[in-house]
Amino acid sequence: MIQTKSKWHQWLTNQLGVTLIIALFCVSASADLSVLSGRSHTTADMVKTQTALLLDLGPEPAKALVNGIPLTINLNVLLVKESAWPWHINAAEWQYPFRIQYHALSNRYTLLQPVGRKFQAFTSLYEMLSSISQVTLQEQIPIGVNQTDPIFIQVQLELDRRLLPGPLKLAALFFPSWQLDSGWQQWQVTR
Repeated sequence: MIQTKSKWHQWLTNQLGVTLIIALFCVSASADLSVLSGRSHTTADMVKTQTALLLDLGPEPAKALVNGIPLTINLNVLLVKESAWPWHINAAEWQYPFRIQYHALSNRYTLLQPVGRKFQAFTSLYEMLSSISQVTLQEQIPIGVNQTDPIFIQVQLELDRRLLPGPLKLAALFFPSWQLDSGWQQWQVTR
């Protein structure tokens, strides 16, 4: 009789463990990184892009931030040239890392912006993330793109999980709350 209880107890423990793992994977992330809108135009040999962004880290990344783990949110931009082939050609690729950090001693959130390497401090996470909601970028059009070529801009926001500390990097592989990615948005560049 004792062996039966032991086997039953082991079976129940295994079932509960599997159920817990499934439940953790099914937890939906309440975070949101979104590219709401954008427009791009050329002036001389430059392409200027303006984007409206929405950034909400959600509870797990925000908790890690408050516990001293800096986070980087990348704004990835592709300049895509239309071709005669069924696929398009990436003419240029730029990445703009927004580095955010919490400082417990001053009770401030800091933001290192990639454009102009501007450093700012904020009293709340919401205030800091709101400051990133409108971004204007300007880059030189690469050689090989003609004035008459139809070109597009593709933009994506993502939490850079590669820069997380080791154990957190592993958790970020499995938990949806850490897999923050807006997906790619595209629009045509006007001249």
